[in-house]
Amino acid sequence: MGQSSWREQIRRALGAINHIGQSKHEAKQAQGCRPGKPVAGLYSFGYFNTVFDRAVTYTNWLEVEYPAVRMFREVDTEMTAEFLHEKDATCTPDTVRTLVACLRKLQEGLYQINWKTEDLVPTYWPIDGRNPPRGPYVAYEAQTIQTWVEARRPEYGQALSFILASGARIDETLHLRADKIYGDEKRVELLGKGGRVRKIPLLHAAVLGELDVSRPFIYLNEDQGRFWKDGLERQMRHACDTLGIKRRGVHGFRATAACEFVDIKRALGYTEMEARRELAMWLGHNPHRTEVTYAYVPKHR
Repeated sequence: MGQSSWREQIRRALGAINHIGQSKHEAKQAQGCRPGKPVAGLYSFGYFNTVFDRAVTYTNWLEVEYPAVRMFREVDTEMTAEFLHEKDATCTPDTVRTLVACLRKLQEGLYQINWKTEDLVPTYWPIDGRNPPRGPYVAYEAQTIQTWVEARRPEYGQALSFILASGARIDETLHLRADKIYGDEKRVELLGKGGRVRKIPLLHAAVLGELDVSRPFIYLNEDQGRFWKDGLERQMRHACDTLGIKRRGVHGFRATAACEFVDIKRALGYTEMEARRELAMWLGHNPHRTEVTYAYVPKHR
């Protein structure tokens, strides 16, 4: 297998089970799959990319915890179990379910090209519970967390300030481009899910003056970009545990911004439904799906 990079190993493994363009339904019939049993192979770009991204998350962890390990043939189920135990303690059940499913797809590809003879993922990994509501941090909680993080990692603290001002997702923040910041208009352009682009006003335009626009991307850089999101989430967990605040993840800051957005709109005379419709567009959701906004802004606050 040589000394291929982790990403190249992942690409080759997933390439061996890549059936994009073929019918998944026909494949299920050909494989005699029963309800609840996963079909072998990958049949969509979306799932391929999801598996690739989660596999990269795992190899990033391996690079930190097991720097001497460079090949998947050297990785065993104990290492994967250690990784999943950490995620069990810090992530929602649905996130862990996705990780397990994606790592099993990676395992499938590694078997296909004979790079593994033993399982990468434990045969059975129990995942209990349901996801808690995403809900917001109270404003003073968000400010306390942001101050704590900024004192230890200024770049992460600045990113949290940006999320509070923009309601951006963590991935949208990571990929914020300097040429998509419009200081005169107090707006930024964000690249959201599915490649959708939206240009939105900021709740606190002063945050734009804190951003370093001398490089193409504000937060993404060639050397540490792949570790940036994990690092920010880890700082958030440490902050919440230290400060005695219930964990709601980085996404909780997006919800806090959403609450402030609705409050501003209501103060301007918008009805609740009108405010939620505006919020849906601001967050990058379908404006006709106002029910999704209740995950961020409770009905009775």
